[in-house]
Amino acid sequence: MNKAVISPPHLELFLKRLNEEFGQYLVLRGYDFLPSGYTNDIDVYVPREDLARFFDCINNLDGIDSKLVILISRFGLMKCELLLNGVVIPFDVLYGFYYAGLEYQDCKQLSSNSKMHSCGLFSTPDISDEVRISLLKELLHNARVRNDKAAYLLDNMDKCAGDLPTEYFDVDTIEIVREAIISANYYLPKVSRSLVARLLGYNLRKDCATTLKHIVMFATVKYALKNNYHKRITQL
Repeated sequence: MNKAVISPPHLELFLKRLNEEFGQYLVLRGYDFLPSGYTNDIDVYVPREDLARFFDCINNLDGIDSKLVILISRFGLMKCELLLNGVVIPFDVLYGFYYAGLEYQDCKQLSSNSKMHSCGLFSTPDISDEVRISLLKELLHNARVRNDKAAYLLDNMDKCAGDLPTEYFDVDTIEIVREAIISANYYLPKVSRSLVARLLGYNLRKDCATTLKHIVMFATVKYALKNNYHKRITQL
């Protein structure tokens, strides 16, 4: 069942003003109907070092009443509401891709592979990065593939098969996931456990000290600092 497109009256103006004030950023998901509308929410990627400027721009745009409010903090992610001239828009801001502090998507690769959206106001990810992020997010966090995205994922997995694999998400695992989707078997706990183990090993081999730091940061942000951490790093 297709989701209804929500078209807030000032969304396109907001995106134009944000592009003028902030510059380019990357819309990860929810861009199919932009700049005039969206279906579920809008997810953007902004580098960690640009977060404060991004929030400042949104909260101080000329000619439009906009404010970004942090609802839930996770290491690498802020689930927010964009208040736009009295309309509430679900608007998530990511600055990293982590499972319990373990990085599963290279942000430099994501940015370098991205391309300009046809509207010219923001960038979008390469389809291989978008599909990989979508699959790994659900497999790592929820041990499943989203059944409402099954057809979309299967179609695009076939289109970008050669660009999907990584050291921790290899060809064999991708084929197991693909066959499971074809069979409508969306719950994959064994695949999830294997991915977590491989991802841990990959991160430790890549940079042991940083990995341990990120694991501690994940727990600290989630259970101790919560929203206070992101309120601090999003202020100029």
